[in-house]
Amino acid sequence: MYKIDHVAGRLVEVRLASPLSLDEVHQFALEYKTKAGAIHGKYVGVVDITHATLFPAPVAEALIQLLSRAADHVERTAVLVGEGATFAMQVERIIRNAASPNRRAFRSVDPLRDWLREVLTVEERVRLARFLVSS
Repeated sequence: MYKIDHVAGRLVEVRLASPLSLDEVHQFALEYKTKAGAIHGKYVGVVDITHATLFPAPVAEALIQLLSRAADHVERTAVLVGEGATFAMQVERIIRNAASPNRRAFRSVDPLRDWLREVLTVEERVRLARFLVSS
């Protein structure tokens, strides 16, 4: 399951939950490209995957490909993974393999919020706060 929103400024909001099939990743990639492509210049992403568990290998590979293709358009993307160590390591590996230094995984909200706030407008900060409250 996934949901993508673009409500304010350059902020793209994503929620992913398990199970996530390979077909859903392909559909997600199309929708993500449309939402992020509507933003002039680079975008800022916030991703909540606290309701996901380990991704099957084909899904993880597809996510690496998606993130790699989008890397040039990202100002920053923060991924909230929650406390699960094994899943967090998988997500960190996906981010690392996508070769985008502008993406980071976080296990708690406060450091994620602080890192993104550095590059957000007031309107985007308000929207980020709403997104994180509903996480």
